[in-house]
Amino acid sequence: MNDVTTRQNLSPFRLLCLSIATMVTVSCGDQKPDSLGPAQELIVLAAESEWIQVEPHIRDIFEKELRTPQVEKIYSVKHGRVEDIKSYQHLRRKNLMVLSTIDAQTPAGDFLRSLLSPDVVSSVRSGEAGISWKEDVWATEQLLMVATADNIDNLINGLRGETDRLYAQIEEARNKRIAKLIYRYGERDDVSQELADEFGWQVRVPFGYRILDAKPDSGFVLLAKDQPSRWFFVYWEDGVPAEKLTEDWVISKRNEITRRFFENDRIAPGEVEVFESDFSGKLAIVLQGLWENQEKWTGGPFKSYAFLDLELDRFFFVDVGVYNPNKQKETYLRQLDLIANTFRMSGDPIVN
Repeated sequence: MNDVTTRQNLSPFRLLCLSIATMVTVSCGDQKPDSLGPAQELIVLAAESEWIQVEPHIRDIFEKELRTPQVEKIYSVKHGRVEDIKSYQHLRRKNLMVLSTIDAQTPAGDFLRSLLSPDVVSSVRSGEAGISWKEDVWATEQLLMVATADNIDNLINGLRGETDRLYAQIEEARNKRIAKLIYRYGERDDVSQELADEFGWQVRVPFGYRILDAKPDSGFVLLAKDQPSRWFFVYWEDGVPAEKLTEDWVISKRNEITRRFFENDRIAPGEVEVFESDFSGKLAIVLQGLWENQEKWTGGPFKSYAFLDLELDRFFFVDVGVYNPNKQKETYLRQLDLIANTFRMSGDPIVN
């Protein structure tokens, strides 16, 4: 098996095949089974005595929330015991963390040490924290994270130092799984080609989505799917100067677009986060928050990308949203976001 590399100049982990037959369902050379369990659940194998101390930090790292407008946890953390590995099939969990101080005389400590090479154990005993991750160790589409240090304070500090990367890893692993699910029934290549031919841009359109509305003279195309109601729209406009793309202008522009094409939908006042991100190789202003329609008493979550294509001198506004009252919406919004991120100009290389 390949090495797992730590970050920030930490020593490398080597995840070894375990010799304890009762704990392992497959060997390194065997074909791996499919991973099990909810994609939004993280099982943390740790001794009770250490879990009490690290639990608040683990929950703070992973249990982010999204308002849809209900509050939905993006990930849910659950404590697990090494003693239950076989009965609960922990080694096949989609998201699994093994956590212990390096010399803890507990089942979790014994298990963690069995995963590491002697060199790594020695480095951790000398004071280096060890936080690392690897995919597909015991099952397909699995993310395994390992966290250790010579004492509990250094373990907590190590986790805190890797907060952003740990969360990025679980996000990346989940997005890979969801991307496969989105296109498992195939793609609407005909629709993607139609978008390219008629409008000069395209996305990978999953089976089940259709063009619900197209107003090329107004620079607007809407794709949609029902059950639940969800959409993806692209708006474009020429001659927008770069200096115009301020936070307030982009918020106002979305309200203008949805007022025209979505029967007076708007961003719920005070319910939007604004930040910058890469989108289709361009710097975009991102809006994420809640939309509402006061006349229809409807609302839900949305995410938008506003950016300029300098070569075309064209402003683009790419937006996704969900309406699924009193039900979970985060996963649907994530699916739409992954579709949106396949956006490209018709002559550009295929992405995702």
